[in-house]
Amino acid sequence: MPRPAAFALRIVSAAAAALLLLGGPRASFSAPAGGAAVEDSVRALETMRGKALMAADTATIGRLTADEFVEISRLGQLRTKADNLRDIASGALKLTSVKYDSVSVRIYGDVAVLRAIADNTGTFRGFPFSGRIWYTRIFVRRDGRWQAVAMQHTSIP
Repeated sequence: MPRPAAFALRIVSAAAAALLLLGGPRASFSAPAGGAAVEDSVRALETMRGKALMAADTATIGRLTADEFVEISRLGQLRTKADNLRDIASGALKLTSVKYDSVSVRIYGDVAVLRAIADNTGTFRGFPFSGRIWYTRIFVRRDGRWQAVAMQHTSIP
């Protein structure tokens, strides 16, 4: 298995194990005091990311994304932070609409798991796309700030 794929599998497995070990997202010790405020800050980052995608703002997207970030796309492709930034900067990926629904965030210490539905419209390498996806994004808090480390999405028929 390629190194990024193995890393993505470890991240997703670790998140699932954390859910099991902590007794699910409602365990009393799964969120620090002020947990709702922390969850809201992660939601705000996701909204910021959507706006940055539409503006092709690679500087903001780069700050919100860890260097080791890996994504498993709706087409089953393994993509890195560098892949995403390159495609946005070159114009290969252009988003014209980004809408979020059913956003939930759970905090487990320095890990945040965001699950949502996205309804995106745009073009990728000249081909138009639109549609809804379920996705999970995993963030890690480092030096007081959250960065995305993994993402996986699935098309909604």
